[in-house]
Amino acid sequence: MKCWKPVLLATALALSGTAPAAAAPSGAPLPAVPACAWEPLGYQTSNVAYPDTNARYWLLRHTVRKGLAIRLDGRFPDARYASVASYDAHRGSFTAPDGTPSALTDHRLLADRGSGNPYREPARPGGKFTVTVTDTPAGRPNALPLAPAGTPEGAEGTVVYRIYLPHGKFRLPKVTFVQDGHRVRVGTCAGALSPGAPAVGAPSGTASSGTASSGTVSSAGEGTPARPVFSRSGGAGLYPNPDNAYLSAGFDAPPAGQVLVVRGKAPTATAGDRARPWPAGSAQVRYWSMCDNLWWGPGEVVANPLPGGGVDPGCRADLDTRLSPAGTYTYAVGTEEQRAAVERVPGVTFLPLSSVTPTARHLLILRNMVAAPGFAEAIQRVPAGSDAARTAEVMGAYHPKAAYCGLGVLAASGPEACLGT
Repeated sequence: MKCWKPVLLATALALSGTAPAAAAPSGAPLPAVPACAWEPLGYQTSNVAYPDTNARYWLLRHTVRKGLAIRLDGRFPDARYASVASYDAHRGSFTAPDGTPSALTDHRLLADRGSGNPYREPARPGGKFTVTVTDTPAGRPNALPLAPAGTPEGAEGTVVYRIYLPHGKFRLPKVTFVQDGHRVRVGTCAGALSPGAPAVGAPSGTASSGTASSGTVSSAGEGTPARPVFSRSGGAGLYPNPDNAYLSAGFDAPPAGQVLVVRGKAPTATAGDRARPWPAGSAQVRYWSMCDNLWWGPGEVVANPLPGGGVDPGCRADLDTRLSPAGTYTYAVGTEEQRAAVERVPGVTFLPLSSVTPTARHLLILRNMVAAPGFAEAIQRVPAGSDAARTAEVMGAYHPKAAYCGLGVLAASGPEACLGT
């Protein structure tokens, strides 16, 4: 990220226009602060670390110093989900020696006095909260550990702010670095809230019209790759969200005239894109999605530019996914040229291959976010590193199955003919 570099107090003051709240003791170390706060990360900017296209992410980089505290003054957004998390120098989450986790989910945040938290109780969004990232988090409300025990001074750390499915406008937290009497406000990075290209996940007339004329291809034709299988993955080193648990399956691009069909039972999720108290009624998870990504490189999610403008993102959230009366989802992963034909099949949701490298190897990722305690089949209940067999044993009907299938077979006979169910 180009906008980060340590600078001393004088530079920070020039950026923020804020004076220290109190004089520092003579000889006290000056805090090293970033040039700006909240670098945007996501598919519309850098597109690394397998981002979900229904989320927005911002990074605050810092240099680990003894006694450093970072204060975040925020407002609860109107969104399906929000969180603040700290990461070590290897971009991994961690737990402090006292057991303090390095993430605060929206419903775990305490509102400032006089404000309400809409994720804990019925309240209007916009209420205030204060989070402190510190090397002494034990017993402090709304505190996150600065770094794992034993981290040397000078190591890099990161704080990540996440919002999923925002509704309307929102604000990023104000950032203040505090150390040895110095208080330094850091301004928000330019373009941090730029909307980027619009996503177009629903059926669109700008996509090329596909046909079912490839029906001569069988449901498992000659040269068809082996079926992909889903197993539990962790996302280590890629700023994994501790509130998410992931299944992944690598797959080769479908042969000409075929699509990859994926089916499983969908968990019930919180509805809409508004802030609501959690737990929420019969919801088993806060959110879930299926995303198609490129296998190679820095972890890109598919994001296909459309001829008429906008982008077809490689993720389909729960609210974008068609379900059967029995509560199962069916995805057909194919090219943009196959989209129209796929969307004519009842109960099937289209998921795009990369239009830039459609024949490259891809990676499907299924997310479950914040599983309810009673949801025994959640991905969170699968031991990390489990193979496909163990994953399927824990998840039962919620474990997705996949098979390559001729587009004509799918159109004429439905996904049952493809999956043998």
